[in-house]
Amino acid sequence: MIDEELESSVRAAIARLHAAMAIVANGDVSAIKDLYSHTSEATSFYGWGGYELGWEAVSLRWDWAGAQFKGGSVRHDNISTIITPEMFYVTDIETFEGQRVASVDGTTGWSNRVTHVFRREAGEWRLVHRHANRLESQHEPSTRLTTTPVR
Repeated sequence: MIDEELESSVRAAIARLHAAMAIVANGDVSAIKDLYSHTSEATSFYGWGGYELGWEAVSLRWDWAGAQFKGGSVRHDNISTIITPEMFYVTDIETFEGQRVASVDGTTGWSNRVTHVFRREAGEWRLVHRHANRLESQHEPSTRLTTTPVR
């Protein structure tokens, strides 16, 4: 059983995360960067491909991401939240709507499957990992894989 104080601190960290992502949708990455762990263990797997390891790489990628977003909104629909005294993770469907994106005419939108992992650092919850990729319909592997002829 999770105590009320722990659960309350997790809810507050999730609220900070969602507020940070709301301003990311408008090109401002300052709040998400403040929330992130500034350690060599920080990682990110963004919905735009690739990955980053270590705060310096993660920070640069957030700067790049912020330059892509020119306005819009984001909402989070929670799938699960798992809490321990030292770490928690949250899985959400993250939906960007009315989004203006660099080099795209008009507005667009999409949904991601997203996992955020937090750990306690000096008594505060810090984001140590973000994994996001596009939400798509389930499919059979054979419909998406390319093959190499067997010799």
